[in-house]
This record gives sequence, C-alpha cells and structure tokens, in this order.
Amino acid sequence: MNPPKTSEDFILEFYHSIDLIDTLGDLRIRQFITRLEKVADTIIFNGIIKIFEDTSREKTLYLDQKYAGIILQKINPKTEIDLTYILNSTIANWNKSVEEFPFWIKENYGMINVKAKIIDFERQDLSDLQKDKIKTIKWWLQI
Repeated sequence: MNPPKTSEDFILEFYHSIDLIDTLGDLRIRQFITRLEKVADTIIFNGIIKIFEDTSREKTLYLDQKYAGIILQKINPKTEIDLTYILNSTIANWNKSVEEFPFWIKENYGMINVKAKIIDFERQDLSDLQKDKIKTIKWWLQI
C-alpha cells in the first residue's frame, strides 16, 4: 500500500480498506491512516468530502464516515474551501453520529466563522433533513 497521490487514489484505497474490515478488522485502515501523514491536505480533504457526499455505499455509510471522521481527527487536513459549499455538499448525507466532522469544521474554520456560516446556511431554503442535521451540528458544537 502506497500513500495516495490523488484524491481518487485516496478514495479507492480508503474504500478497499473499509471493505476488508470484516476479514482483517481495522488493521488495513489503520495502516492507511499512518501513511497519510506525508500526503497533501488537498488530497486528503477532497477524498474525505467525497466520502461524506457518497450515497452509493448505503450498507457501509456509517463505517465509511466513521473512519473518514477518524482521519479528520488524526490528520486534521486544512482547507480554505468555503464552508457553505462543504455544508451544501455533505449535510444531507452526513451521519449525525460522526461527531468528528463538526469538530473538524470548528477546528478548520474557527468558532466565530462557523457560527456565522451556519446562520447564513440556515437562511437558505433547507429541507427538513438539512435543518435537522444543522441542529445536530449546533448541538455538537454547543452553538
């Protein structure tokens, strides 16, 4: 297993590692995470966001997001992508039990910016599901 050189490599190796959990336990995903320390934040972040957006892996959705959250927590990739874009693309599919996601948002953007962006986000025409997920983010972050 080599460190990923693109976001697509990241996603392929991540999903392959997750799919082997039933046979290997979490050994392969832990090995994958240790190889990410030398990988560019952009590659990691873009891969993680695609995992949170992905609706095609319904059976492993929680497990995928749980380990994506662990990567956010351990590696803490930085990005300057607008938080509104991230919320729009991930919020409906985000599993509310994956607390690492909102805590990473707070770590990356700072609490003041997160509060402002959430207030702006709530002004959009949101579905009931999106409203519920934003309410959960606010609960996790004590906003």
